[in-house]
Amino acid sequence: MLTEPRWILSINNKNFNLGNRCFPTDGVSMGSSFMYSIMKKQILLFTFLFTASCLLAQTDFQLISVGAGYNFQSFVDLGAGTEHQSPNDAWDIAFALGGADAGVLINESGGSAMGQGLPIIELYDTGSDDFSATPDPAVFEENRLHNLEKTWPTGAFNEVADPADPFDFGWGSYNPGNNTVAGSHVYALRLRSGNYLKVQIQMLQSGTYTFRYANLDGSGEETKTIVKADHAGDVLAYFSFATGSTVDVEPTGGFDLAYMRYLALLPGDTVHYPVTGILSGLGVEVAQANGVDPETAEFEDHENDLSTDLDIIGHDWKDFDLGTFSWVLPTDRAYFVKTADDNVWKIWFIDFEGSSTGTATIEKEDLGMLNAVEDENAPLESYKVFPNPVRTEAQLIFSAKNTFNNQVNLQISDSLGRLVSHTELRVVQGLNSFTVPVEELPAGIYYMTLIVDNQPFTERIVIFD
Repeated sequence: MLTEPRWILSINNKNFNLGNRCFPTDGVSMGSSFMYSIMKKQILLFTFLFTASCLLAQTDFQLISVGAGYNFQSFVDLGAGTEHQSPNDAWDIAFALGGADAGVLINESGGSAMGQGLPIIELYDTGSDDFSATPDPAVFEENRLHNLEKTWPTGAFNEVADPADPFDFGWGSYNPGNNTVAGSHVYALRLRSGNYLKVQIQMLQSGTYTFRYANLDGSGEETKTIVKADHAGDVLAYFSFATGSTVDVEPTGGFDLAYMRYLALLPGDTVHYPVTGILSGLGVEVAQANGVDPETAEFEDHENDLSTDLDIIGHDWKDFDLGTFSWVLPTDRAYFVKTADDNVWKIWFIDFEGSSTGTATIEKEDLGMLNAVEDENAPLESYKVFPNPVRTEAQLIFSAKNTFNNQVNLQISDSLGRLVSHTELRVVQGLNSFTVPVEELPAGIYYMTLIVDNQPFTERIVIFD
């Protein structure tokens, strides 16, 4: 039997009023170790089978952290309720991996100590195409470049591009005759140690970046290549000058949100400041809803505000009150996050602990697939795949409005869009449940698509070793 009690959840010794929630009441103990999240996963199947309305009304909590002193970058998966942390100094520059992308970014993440920012990577325009010349810091330090935080395929190395020239990528120019981006521009890169390197991205051809770097006087020159195909499934390929090679930064399976330190322009200012904020993942869209009750705000009222800009959530979901010397979070703001697989989440922030732990707490509600959320004429009322991530077999559960004989196909595609599995299903009106074996598939990101009456319903799944 389902009742509607009022729950008080304790997280890190802080109490949060959960309000009315639909939960089974027998044998439930919340505790102080975030058991709510575990319980929600355990009863997900139960609530789906017995009441779709209760499932849609449930919210969950997720703690995300960049560590004490903001010393980590955290890649967040809303569906799995997980995060993957990587140290700020794990990488220096990164290369965009999309088929037509030629973006090169710098790592502007830096922690803090005693309230002061720690050194970060800095990029400067030397104004020269001559790699043999010795750049003068007294000249180029007036020409600092920054990531734009608008799209992942556009970074600080692209900032000098002519916006009126679609073939200009900043570090180089695209030649449609040979489908190559040829680079000549020389940059100066200041490492966290304070030492400078001069860097030149020489070419992007057939999915391979070639670049070289050296000390300002030309000593210690190295030439490296980055092959896009070697990093399939990632947003960026990350390179460390300390190791002279690429490093693993992103989690297997991708991410929805990147919680990290970066440089941003504050309103009305021309100076970039270090902030702790959240950027959207590749293919993710976000709408910010202001002046609302986060628990009752409706996606349909804000769907037209969805944006692919990376910094819609940004850093202003919190503010520091000098009077109380504490962080303050707005209580009338929510965010609608449409992930790359068209699943919609509503999230809002309920706690931020600052640099002492770098931990923020979000409350989130899974609104389901976009096509099922917005289309009243869709043949399905709901579509869920769990567990996710999965290793041996996934459970596919959905509710169909009609019976379909030999009109339903279940397809699984890999992260490159290649079909790896195809099955025909007989679907009856009402609740349907199918077990989908996946143990033969290698670990990675996949898309499970149910095609009903020529309409696709897709959910991203992660298969792990």
